[in-house]
Amino acid sequence: MRRETMIKAMRIAISNVMEKMFFQPLQFSSNNATLPEWFSEKQGLVGATLNFNGSSEGFLYLVLSAAMGSAVTADFLGLENEEISEAQLRDTVKEALNMIGGQVLSLCDRSGAFMLGIPKFIEESELTRARLEGLNGDTILIETDNERFAVGIFIYSNEKGAKGDGEED
Repeated sequence: MRRETMIKAMRIAISNVMEKMFFQPLQFSSNNATLPEWFSEKQGLVGATLNFNGSSEGFLYLVLSAAMGSAVTADFLGLENEEISEAQLRDTVKEALNMIGGQVLSLCDRSGAFMLGIPKFIEESELTRARLEGLNGDTILIETDNERFAVGIFIYSNEKGAKGDGEED
């Protein structure tokens, strides 16, 4: 899968999902910051990961502030921030990534060859600076009216069964 195709699909999916489903106006950043640079050290972060396989294998990830997570959960569920439970926050963050991931992969392969795994929530305590540095791949940095978030994709191989390092079948 071509990198440019994937990045274009990610931007379309992020816009569609975050603007239409979570009512978040957004702007893609041209900043080349790393994830630890993009987020303040003082803000709590939450996130999710989602594995996929098919013609390519890898995972997608979403990282956002805990405050933004609560805001999108409240908007999505039609509740006030104070009414949001931890379980609702977790489910909404995972569902946001699931919707983005599903749309990205369907835009990249209309035949439906990709299969999504089950989204996994990343706890605030797990999103350390070191963990942020370890999230590799292509990352898109996004800003809303008053928050920042990031969506990324890491592809293990471009072709199913591709071998690396000169290894033969």
